[in-house]
Amino acid sequence: MTTRLDPKFTSLLSDTAAKLESLELLPRVSADAAPALTETANDLARQLRELAAKLAEAQEAKFAADVAAKEAAILARDQAIAEKAAAKEAEKARLQAEKEAAQLAREQAAAEKAAEKARLQAEKEAAQLAREQAAAEKAAEKARLQAEKEAATLARAQEAAEKAAEKARLQAEKIAARQAAAEAKAKADAEREAAKEAARELARRELEAVKAAAAALKAKKDAEKEAARKIEEEAKARREAAAAQARAEQEAKERARRAAAIAAIAAEKAAMEAEKERSETTDSVSS
Repeated sequence: MTTRLDPKFTSLLSDTAAKLESLELLPRVSADAAPALTETANDLARQLRELAAKLAEAQEAKFAADVAAKEAAILARDQAIAEKAAAKEAEKARLQAEKEAAQLAREQAAAEKAAEKARLQAEKEAAQLAREQAAAEKAAEKARLQAEKEAATLARAQEAAEKAAEKARLQAEKIAARQAAAEAKAKADAEREAAKEAARELARRELEAVKAAAAALKAKKDAEKEAARKIEEEAKARREAAAAQARAEQEAKERARRAAAIAAIAAEKAAMEAEKERSETTDSVSS
């Protein structure tokens, strides 16, 4: 039969030691044998107590060792789990890092491609801007030359208008002189009433001549005013040539045509007036 080492057994050893220490031998043994037996009983009691103490210590040591082993096993298991989790996290981090690195590489390649595209676009736009600026400068120069040319045309038209006005004035004076001579002759040959009528007619003719001269002067002033306006518009056209080239050219041409037409109409009107006066004078003299 095997005795199980447990707390009851160690308690039994302690109880036995106590009983041995309190064992009453007398009167069951002789007085001579009692001391030796008592000493033996005490020695057994001491040994039993030492055995109980050592067994308790050994049990505590075994328990501590078991606890330590269990804790070590738990720690080893936790460490293994932690190492496995750390390895898994490290692998996950590595894969994520590789993924992010690949994504960063793609984004960097895309950024470099976009930067190159933007650089090429900027160069293209700069070249286009340079071409447009050159075209604008060329158009402005063309508009300036055209404006100068039209100004010269207007000046020539104004000069022609002045000449026509002067010619009309001289013609009017010549007609007036002829009319005066004719009327003087008529006065000598006509009666007093005829002389008065001739005087009234002369006054009317002089008024017409003055009107013709005034019209010629007005045409001259209009031409001068048109020239001044043209000069002002020329300066404005130079400032706005880059933005309104077509409009400036069209308006300048239209103004030049109007000025020439006005001058031509004025000259023609003056000539017609002079011709009318000459015709009326001739008719009067004939009558």
